[in-house]
Amino acid sequence: MPRAGRTVTTHNVCDNLILITCTGAACLTCRQKCRKCDRGRPSCQRCVSKGLVCGGYPERFRFCGIASRGKWKGARIPTNSRISTGGQSGISDAALDTQVPPTQEVTETPHPNLESDQASAAVLSGSPKTTARETPVPEKPAEAHSRPLPKLPDDVATLLSSPDTARLLSHYDDVICPHQIAEVGDDAENPYRAYILPLARRKIGLLYAVLGLSASHLGREIGDEFLHEATAVEYRMKAIRALSEEIRKSQRTSLLEDEQDTVLAIIQVLLLHDISESGVSSHGIHITGAMSVCKQLLIAEGLHGRRQRAMFFLGNLAWLDIIRASAGPERMCFSQDIRELVACASDRKFELVNGCPREVFLVIGAALEKAKEHTLGWLTWDEYQIALLLAKHKLYAWDPKRREYPSHDPLWLFIAEAFQFACILRILRLLDPSKPASSSDIQECVRKILDATAIIAPESSLLEILVFPLFMAGSDCISRHSQYYVLTRLREVERRSEFRNPVPADILRKVWDARAAQAEDDYTNISWTAFTHSPGLARQHDYLII
Repeated sequence: MPRAGRTVTTHNVCDNLILITCTGAACLTCRQKCRKCDRGRPSCQRCVSKGLVCGGYPERFRFCGIASRGKWKGARIPTNSRISTGGQSGISDAALDTQVPPTQEVTETPHPNLESDQASAAVLSGSPKTTARETPVPEKPAEAHSRPLPKLPDDVATLLSSPDTARLLSHYDDVICPHQIAEVGDDAENPYRAYILPLARRKIGLLYAVLGLSASHLGREIGDEFLHEATAVEYRMKAIRALSEEIRKSQRTSLLEDEQDTVLAIIQVLLLHDISESGVSSHGIHITGAMSVCKQLLIAEGLHGRRQRAMFFLGNLAWLDIIRASAGPERMCFSQDIRELVACASDRKFELVNGCPREVFLVIGAALEKAKEHTLGWLTWDEYQIALLLAKHKLYAWDPKRREYPSHDPLWLFIAEAFQFACILRILRLLDPSKPASSSDIQECVRKILDATAIIAPESSLLEILVFPLFMAGSDCISRHSQYYVLTRLREVERRSEFRNPVPADILRKVWDARAAQAEDDYTNISWTAFTHSPGLARQHDYLII
């Protein structure tokens, strides 16, 4: 049944087109703040009076599905004809079903990876029937259709013998790998080289994922739109299908160690693809799917400290889970038990990739888990506040000078301090989301983070792991010069890493613009999390601010 206030006016079976009219919808800003909207046009006067940017209104008509004739005929996007039609797996809906309900209103502009990830959702849910809305894609310029898509074989040996494969693997090895981990970037022990490449030469699903990431990155670098878009998407969809098959297999029988690690590695590479494309992982599909697999491994007692390859992938995914939960604690899916396993069993590669000291990782993970429990109604307000105050006390009491770091480089001390105060800042915001940005404790955290990051030179590889602290400080920067500093540092990260993640700077600009539009006597906080939440989505996108 359609939601109240919405009417389905027609269903044209021939064109597979649904027209949906929205009557009297509130503006996005009022909906996010759960308040009554006056529905003024073009901007809600409630927003204008409070100095906020009105988010606008949903479209009165929205395309859903794929038209079979007219302007959109022949548009190349994933459809259920490209989705495995195998039977339902035993995967739980909570872990892997990322379909948007048929009556769900989608109000945000699709992200670049939305098409492929909607198809990913259908694949991982094991359902041959596509219920998510698929957004039509305009036709590409003529030159985008002038080259045939590669015919991808289904065996590793044939795929490895291709010159195109050799070229893309070389790009992954020489260009992408060195920037994924600090200090050991171009060494043979780089885990993105030492762990992933040997597995990819044996497991075709991981090989597809690596080739998709490399094609996307190389295509953008040399300006080859066909390679960046069409070819990369073909590889990506093949990887997603292989991942789906592995997950289904895990429901029937125990996977071998190589197969388990391959699943985690594919998810890791798909997330890198998301980060390099848009910084957004649609519908939270990949990390949630990883959690489902991890639970099975833990139940089977197949995960322990001796398996450093698996622990490496698991540690990265657990940190990315914290990153996405920072935008909304309800999105967290890894448990504190798994984070403790990571903290105990991981080696120095955890900090080399993610930057965050393990002690800080555990405290902020536990705090966000309490925030999730409170959001879901499992924890009273008083219990929640006590848990956050204890976490804040632990972080303030933690002394970065009294721990060992991955190397003797003194800059690690400043990295640790930046993450320490970034996490304190997040906890302060959880304690009181409405606290003005000008509050002394908020600004003290901002100053600590900016002073710590200022020590790191642009040519240092450690700069590339500072995106999260810089973003957290930037979200509460109130002076123009500090905002300029944060954007400058983020641009330095992008130039050095050769990875373009537009999300951090885009969200910061929205926060700063909204604050600038406030009245002089209005000190209401503008939370960056408001720009990562879409009321019309049943499962929110993951914003990978890293």
